[in-house]
Amino acid sequence: MITKGIAKYVYLDSTEKFNGEDTGKYTLTVAVSDAEVKKLEKLGVKVREFQDEDGKSYKARKFSTQYKLNDEMIRTKGGDIIGTDFGRGSNVEVWWKAGEKHSTHGVATYLTAIKVADDHEPGFKSSNDELAEFWA
Repeated sequence: MITKGIAKYVYLDSTEKFNGEDTGKYTLTVAVSDAEVKKLEKLGVKVREFQDEDGKSYKARKFSTQYKLNDEMIRTKGGDIIGTDFGRGSNVEVWWKAGEKHSTHGVATYLTAIKVADDHEPGFKSSNDELAEFWA
């Protein structure tokens, strides 16, 4: 299945930490439109409501995997391999597989691949000039 939206929280270089504990999962939380919410909910996927720093509400879903995605699995719409080097605010399309249904969390959404807009927001590697120079 494919879900489109805007990247909000990107934990793809390392596993997500929550309340000081390692979750053991690589995750991408995506803000989704009302149309995407309806598609997800029809499949039994629960969507949560969040507030951003400006106090505006948005609906989002977290996609996760236990395994770090290969760089080839994260590309721009133009086909360029970018790996995890994209940031919050980037338009994304997430290819995911449905897991088992949980009574509280709904159907699990397992992250498989990500397509990122060509004009994506920079990730940590490209937004840090010294680090980008080191990787060059």
